[in-house]
Amino acid sequence: MTDFQDNNQRRLARLRRSRLPSDEIREVLSESDSEAEIYHASDEDEYCPEPAAIENEESDADIEHVINYDEEFDSDESNEDEFLDIMSRFGKDGTQWHNAPFPQAQTSSRNILRQKPGPSSSTALYTAKEIFKSIMTKEMCDIILRETKRKGQQVTEDYNKKLTDEFPGTNRPTKTFKPFTEEEFDAFLGILLVSGVHRSNKEHLSEMWKFDSLPLIRAAMPRDRFKMLLRFIRFDNVNTRNIRITTDKAAPIRDIWTMLNYNLQKNYKPTENITVDEQLFPYRGHTKFTQYIPSKPAKYGIKIFWACDAANAYPLQGKIYTGKPQDGERQVNVGERTVLDLVATYKGSGRNVTTDNFFTSMHLATTLNSWNMTLVGTVRKNKRFLPPNMQSSKERAINSTNFAFRKDATLCSYVPKKNKSVILLSTMHMTDEQTVTAKPEIIKYYNQTKGGVDTMDKMLSEYTVKRRTNRWPLAFFYNMIDIAALSAYIIYTEHNQRFNSTDRRRRFSKELANQLCMPAIEIRTSIPKVVRNHFTRSAMEMVLGRPIQQVISIPNDLPTRDASGRIQIVGSCQVCRELNHKQRKTRKACSTCSKPVCNEHSINKVICEKCNQ
Repeated sequence: MTDFQDNNQRRLARLRRSRLPSDEIREVLSESDSEAEIYHASDEDEYCPEPAAIENEESDADIEHVINYDEEFDSDESNEDEFLDIMSRFGKDGTQWHNAPFPQAQTSSRNILRQKPGPSSSTALYTAKEIFKSIMTKEMCDIILRETKRKGQQVTEDYNKKLTDEFPGTNRPTKTFKPFTEEEFDAFLGILLVSGVHRSNKEHLSEMWKFDSLPLIRAAMPRDRFKMLLRFIRFDNVNTRNIRITTDKAAPIRDIWTMLNYNLQKNYKPTENITVDEQLFPYRGHTKFTQYIPSKPAKYGIKIFWACDAANAYPLQGKIYTGKPQDGERQVNVGERTVLDLVATYKGSGRNVTTDNFFTSMHLATTLNSWNMTLVGTVRKNKRFLPPNMQSSKERAINSTNFAFRKDATLCSYVPKKNKSVILLSTMHMTDEQTVTAKPEIIKYYNQTKGGVDTMDKMLSEYTVKRRTNRWPLAFFYNMIDIAALSAYIIYTEHNQRFNSTDRRRRFSKELANQLCMPAIEIRTSIPKVVRNHFTRSAMEMVLGRPIQQVISIPNDLPTRDASGRIQIVGSCQVCRELNHKQRKTRKACSTCSKPVCNEHSINKVICEKCNQ
């Protein structure tokens, strides 16, 4: 028990023994209220008094001389009822609440929105790909391509070295790593997006490249090239990771995650309500911060705290929860600090923050008030600032509501069913207004603004690109692709209000995938080896909507080729005609006399490249 609580309990005990009149009780308690104003909070639940407040406390000797316990004991019991009523207005930490709301002369400054919401004006004329690339920027792609090249070259060098050590003295061909280009990486993202739209992200890669699969996949990238990118893709410098991971458990993904958060905030300004909640990205592989939440459908995964727009579920900023710090010290006030970190960008904007009972505290409400922001959230029943009349009891009727007010905050306790109560704290609502159904306006407002993160999580799982992998950074990168695609969709629909068909998100994702893959397809149409493959060429023609003219380069010393790319028929075999055998059409000719000859009457010679030159 704190010094303030002890002081208050002794004062109330003296009031009970003395049976003072009601006006004197109010006078003594008003003095207690003035003293409570100088108390400060050491944490979100505990309040400690200043030494000066304790010195001003009246001693027991100063009040005992006016107490006649035997005479006052049988006095009117109305004082006892009023005493209990006053006691019900104090929380365990000494926070005083009032039964009636304070009069409001004008709208509070923290309820006035000071920023224009909506997407950035620079994205108004952007295509789907351009909006997506403004979130998944070129700088992020450069980091991924650089580190992927580093990993690919390292693996290739290790393979060549191992081959030389196992087979010394042999002239075996060595492998070389061909770095990935930006067009190939965009095609990689497009293939992942279109596989998520068609629910083929759980199929094996060999199934995705069959002739009866989606033509965009076969036209954009070879299967082996896609598998190589999946194998070598990295998001940070592997050589320095062991040093960075000692201070940051999410070091393998931290750089591009920070850049993604910055781009999300830069391209969109939220409406008047921001929802703060948690997302559990499903993943059962090995990490140093895997969370188990039995109430979630996936139960195991990576927990991310999100701030989202309550109106359209746009993800504004996310914070990866990596568990306890490396020093092992227990963290306190995690929920409060998380909310302040996520909404610090919108300080002074007049927006409201909606949270659940994991985040809500009186200290958080006071801090947001000083930032000219409001808070609406559910409260856990064990919070020490709650007065006793907020708790559930058998005497309270169903659909009844108890209110408690301070000058900058309002509490409401609603009874939806017998022996149950829902407690909410609001710094936005200063009245006891109720709806037609006798439900408080605070609860109605909370229900309208609480679902931002849950809606975002639901939309991410609808067309997710995630594939099975044993590497958590790659699994987390799949989630980042989903977030970037969803953000691009929300920005696009905000700019194009007429794009309102029932399957608009599916159409948008397919169009985005096509635009990402198109540069890589155009490059592949000029490669003769690729165009000669019938299935690949037909897939590219279906995607491009036009026939592809094969580009065949014919050296001067080689025979001409037909339209299919094969060597033209020279004629019938000269030897077969001399032997009166059946005439055989052939594409070969003697290198000496240039007469046509079939395989049966020709000799194949193997010549090395040096001798051939």
